Amino acid sequence: MKDIYAVVIRYFLLMFLMLLITGVWLLLLHSSLTLESFTNYYVQKTIFGLLEVVTPHLFAMGTAVFILTHFLSLNKKNSSYENKLTLTLFSSMLLSNLSVFFISEQSTWIIWIKLISTLLFLILSLLTIYKVFFRTYSVK
Repeated sequence: MKDIYAVVIRYFLLMFLMLLITGVWLLLLHSSLTLESFTNYYVQKTIFGLLEVVTPHLFAMGTAVFILTHFLSLNKKNSSYENKLTLTLFSSMLLSNLSVFFISEQSTWIIWIKLISTLLFLILSLLTIYKVFFRTYSVK
C-alpha cells in the first residue's frame, strides 16, 4: 500500500511540474517579460476581461497549492518551516493573481509586484515539489 501512495504522489508531482513548465512557456510567449507587453495586455482589458483571466487561474493554482501543501503533512505534522513555506506559497499565488486588477499605465511598479510574485510562486512550488518528492510516506 505504501508503494501505491508513493506512485500516486509522484505522478501528481510530475503533472504539476509539467503544468509549471507550460505555464512559464505560455507566459514567455504571451508577454516576453517586458513591462510594455504586460501593461498593454492588462490595461486593454475591462474588469470582466480581467475576471475571465483571473478566475480560472485562482481556481487551478489554488487547487494545486492545496493538494501540494497537503502532501507535505501526509506523513507527519509540518514543521514551522513547512508552515511558513505553505503560507508564502499561497500568498504569492494570491498576490500574483490579484495584482492584475491594479495595473495601469501610470503604475508600472505593480507589474514588478506581479512578476516577482509569479517568480516567487514558481520557486516555492519547485521547492515544495522537492520536499514532497523526497519525503518518505508510511501507512499507519
